[in-house]
Amino acid sequence: MEFSYQAPDKKIETVETYKSWDLDKLMAYIEKQYHQKIEADINELLPPIDKVVRVHGESHPHLPAVRNLFLQLVAELNEHIKKEETVFNLIDDIKVDDNILDFEISSLAGNHLAFESVLENISELTNQFTAPEGSCRTYNLVYDLLRAFNEKLSHYRELENEVLFPKIKE
Repeated sequence: MEFSYQAPDKKIETVETYKSWDLDKLMAYIEKQYHQKIEADINELLPPIDKVVRVHGESHPHLPAVRNLFLQLVAELNEHIKKEETVFNLIDDIKVDDNILDFEISSLAGNHLAFESVLENISELTNQFTAPEGSCRTYNLVYDLLRAFNEKLSHYRELENEVLFPKIKE
């Protein structure tokens, strides 16, 4: 099973590259690289998480908590993506009030803080995504996938906070 995300080698350089893009190109990129792929990543992660909790949850009581936090994150991400796509559509509406856009952007930025908090909790519970020694292949896979998902969401938040939101406010 191969996870679809590869973290950029030089995050700062990558963010600087996006700053030169126009808003339409940036929004299209975010929809394709993040909104669409996050759903696929979630669908890839859920079955092995469920299996690891089912097989090892009793002897590793943190695993059900990790699963519950991940499900909370999934629900929050789904809401965030819907709201963000609504904002993307608002941007095309010439009549939209700047105060409405500012409010929506603040709300989206607040979502990022919530994601970060949930991911920090998952990271703590999983010893920074380090599976216990001697763990089975699926257990290791779950931790690897969670680490990659965390990196992807970190880049997604950074791209939006440092590039997208300031561009929308221009």
